[in-house]
Amino acid sequence: MPASQHGQNLDIRVERLDDCTVLHLAGDLDFHGTPIFNAHIDGVWTGEQGPRIIIDLAGLKFCDSAGLGSLVYVFNQITSAKGRLILVAVPDYLRRRLRISGLDNHFESLDTVEQAVLEVGPA
Repeated sequence: MPASQHGQNLDIRVERLDDCTVLHLAGDLDFHGTPIFNAHIDGVWTGEQGPRIIIDLAGLKFCDSAGLGSLVYVFNQITSAKGRLILVAVPDYLRRRLRISGLDNHFESLDTVEQAVLEVGPA
């Protein structure tokens, strides 16, 4: 993968916790990283009804407009399937971008993965 101007890459680790799929992002969610992110989302979410996706952003260093677009894509896919998406450990710079764009009113966010898993509860 080519390096972006804001960082080297995007690393994604996927795990299952209870009935949730957790994606841990580290690096840059930018023009170069969004195809990888979208592929992971499409790979872990197979169109099932009521998917429970938690995206851990603690390791995210940068997110540009393409990254925001990918988060909106995921939000639309999950909510149309009557699922639930929770963002965790949203960095301050991204929280500010979400607020300025009005997207903060659409995304649920919590401080930790553990809180998100408890919030979602069993299927």
